[in-house]
Amino acid sequence: MTDPRLSPLTRRAFLAGGAALGALPLGVTRALGQQGEADVIIIGAGAAGISAARRIAEAGRSYVLIEATNRVGGRTVTDTAVFGVPLDLGAARLNMPAARPMAAYGRAEGLDIVRAPEGGRLYVNGREARDTDYEAFVATVRRAERAIGAAGDAGRDMPAARALPDLGPWGHTARFVVGPIGCAKDLDQVSTVDFARAEEREGEEICRQGIGTLVAQLARPLTVRLETVARSVELTGRLVTVQTNKGTLQGRSVIVAVPPSVIASGRLRILPNLQPRYRMAVEKITLGAYDHIAFRLPRNPAGFAADETVYFKADGPRAYMMRARIGGTDLYTLDVAGDVATGLANAAPEAAAAFAKEALTREFGADTAARMGKVHATRWSKEPYALGAFSCALPGYGNMRRAFIETVGGRMVFAGEHAHETLWGTVGGAWLSGERAARQVLGLIGVRSG
Repeated sequence: MTDPRLSPLTRRAFLAGGAALGALPLGVTRALGQQGEADVIIIGAGAAGISAARRIAEAGRSYVLIEATNRVGGRTVTDTAVFGVPLDLGAARLNMPAARPMAAYGRAEGLDIVRAPEGGRLYVNGREARDTDYEAFVATVRRAERAIGAAGDAGRDMPAARALPDLGPWGHTARFVVGPIGCAKDLDQVSTVDFARAEEREGEEICRQGIGTLVAQLARPLTVRLETVARSVELTGRLVTVQTNKGTLQGRSVIVAVPPSVIASGRLRILPNLQPRYRMAVEKITLGAYDHIAFRLPRNPAGFAADETVYFKADGPRAYMMRARIGGTDLYTLDVAGDVATGLANAAPEAAAAFAKEALTREFGADTAARMGKVHATRWSKEPYALGAFSCALPGYGNMRRAFIETVGGRMVFAGEHAHETLWGTVGGAWLSGERAARQVLGLIGVRSG
């Protein structure tokens, strides 16, 4: 979950650069015990599920929050074991202003949350770009964004790639930034309407302890049942019934805060079968691929500042982006997305390391590549309870995201980044969707919420 939108038009500018969530007292959470009926069952303890549970608890209602894995956070997870320093394996930045309340809470809890460097650095054929290159790159990205956005605004819901004019020598790079990096898909798989509705971001913030750490902190006052796999949701009968690997849960309403890919795969069944409108949304608002290839690179051979983003001119579809010196350390990530990420995820485990070494050799020379240390690559498309990185509508289905904001059968609502029309693909969007879902179910059970 990231946002590539670039504002500066020169190298100099390119390099230059809410209300807090209240702490939730443990006594107010009203989690349900092992027996009995809950006001709300929440499936999925990612950012959306956590947000929903907090809002329901604040309203004084009972909830059951279940999570299939052995941790909270969903696609926000911070690892400290592989490299000995915090590394976000999923979402790595907070997009502003949507995530401002989350950042304010984190700061109040003592987390180090700082503004990410603006823009990024650009390399061309093994050297840092000239001012004219920076200008041409940014202008081409803007041109691509405007063309796709214009088609979407006009209601022409088609593959974004078809909306593009001839982009010239920076075309491959611009397609990568606008498509795989921004949408987790190549542009032939991106809806122009969905793209056009994406809300402009004002900037990004970084949590030095990790975005996953921040989201886990937000879940701390809540009761979460881990390793509890929801297998079906049944909406018939007086109560909602959720069958899990650890027994049956019943409640007055349910929030489904899992990626649509999990439902489409059959891992979670909705009974009776979803009506065609909702089924189509599940099948057409699909998750794309976005992965980090993390590695150590000692002695800062290219002289990067902490947390710089580095773009590279691409001469074909095998493009990539780099996050340099994460947290001021010698840890880097090479970010791949779209078809390239899918190909690496389907390849042998060593393919990602080979890809990174080849990229470093091309951009910085064999001597720099030889310094590359330990490598760890994510494979979000292979994670069984994610099956992808973040959502983007397939061409022709940009309007289907609205189905995820509706009430299903009078007792079920969706939450997650896929369930926000304009902030999809962001942690802030997931969080806000959880708050919206909580308000909806509270209304369904007759509780006023602010």
